[in-house]
Parts: sequence; structure tokens; C-alpha cells
Amino acid sequence: MPIAKHLTLETVDFENRAEVNAFLDQVMDEGMRRVRAEGAELRARGLMDADGKLLVTELPPDMREGSERDFGG
Repeated sequence: MPIAKHLTLETVDFENRAEVNAFLDQVMDEGMRRVRAEGAELRARGLMDADGKLLVTELPPDMREGSERDFGG
């Protein structure tokens, strides 16, 4: 029997294996949706090709060797 409600960390019953599996499926589905959307945006902006290879390899100025930067660490 499939779980019909949208599950969250607050609502999932971790004692119910079917509900935990449904929650994990929801997490994976949402994650893949986001990855595909971000890939589509990168392709639309000309930053990634159809095979997922980055087309821009130049680093921003603050990440280049010798730049003065502070990552707060």
C-alpha cells in the first residue's frame, strides 16, 4: 500500500519501514528533480554540454592562485 501523504522528518513514522522507504523515495525524487533542473540551467547558460561536461574552466579572480582571500576559517 503506497503512502499518499507528503512525508517530512517531523511527520515520518520511523518505526514504520514502508513509511521510511516512502520518505526516502520522496527525498531521492526531489533531489533528482533539483539536479536535473540545475543541469538544464547550466546547459541553457552555455556552461555545460549535453554530456554534463563543464565548458567553463576559468576560476573567478578570488579563487585564483595568489589572490588574497579569507574564507573565515
